[in-house]
Amino acid sequence: MARVLITGASGFIGSNLTRACLKRGDEVSVILRPRSSTGRIADIASRVDLYRLDVTDARALRSYLAKARPEIVFHVGARTRFETRPDLQDLADSVEENVSPLIALLSALAACDCPPRTFVRTGTIAEYGDCPTPFIETERERPGGSYAASLLAGTHYLEMAQPRLPFFAVTARLALTYGPGQSESFLIPRAITQLLAGQKVSVRSPLDRRDLIHVDDVTTALMMLGDNPEGAGPVVNVGTGDSPTVAEVMRTLIKLTDADVDLVKFSDQVRDPVELIVSAERIRERLGWSAEIKLQDGLERTVKWARENIIPNLATEMQA
Repeated sequence: MARVLITGASGFIGSNLTRACLKRGDEVSVILRPRSSTGRIADIASRVDLYRLDVTDARALRSYLAKARPEIVFHVGARTRFETRPDLQDLADSVEENVSPLIALLSALAACDCPPRTFVRTGTIAEYGDCPTPFIETERERPGGSYAASLLAGTHYLEMAQPRLPFFAVTARLALTYGPGQSESFLIPRAITQLLAGQKVSVRSPLDRRDLIHVDDVTTALMMLGDNPEGAGPVVNVGTGDSPTVAEVMRTLIKLTDADVDLVKFSDQVRDPVELIVSAERIRERLGWSAEIKLQDGLERTVKWARENIIPNLATEMQA
């Protein structure tokens, strides 16, 4: 049991992490942006100390940290999508949204009278960009977009600042995380909803390969890192080490949703297949962690959740 602070608790991974910490018996505080929805944590909001603030507001942040006195901080909040702009505004936006809040949070925590013992931040497989696979933590990254570049900048800032911080800090580079409750702006939840609703699904790059990890495995890894960050090192991959093709994933979803095979249209691959897969050897060797939920089981759980939560709502909307 520990005093835990989580940023980004209203998001997909953050809300699951919040639940996992509560289940473990932790005393949980969460920081949400002023306009963030609490929909994902509405049923557990009474069990956490919820505070809304912009973490770049140094005075408000330091005041709250003095009250919360967290022992473990999980920084999960980040903006994941930036539209490419001819004027390069997406670059400035990614720094403002992802880099500045990280630095502000680190500064406030370092200045606390009672700083935390651990700081765990979520990074992304996208930081590696155009690198040989499987991605390993020591590779020279080549990110391909503003989101990836901004999270990579945060990774390097955190590693650079470590000698000056009064707590251990680690970046967990997550593979492509999926599971119940994920936004339908991502392929797997969108495809599941469409197949269950009898709608057609278009797959543009069926030969691409993806390292897909269930959100429950991610939360287990994050909590383990929170307990032992010095054992993992400054940067650690969190993934399965497997990379099924998108076509293989979609065929599994067709079976799990009992959908007509003709609902899925596989386009001809017009470019070389892209593989996104991490090596999870470091976290396995140093902390003994490895993903436990097989893809078949994880997808089955996600489909079951969609049947029980998404499809009834769609039926209600259609009748309204």
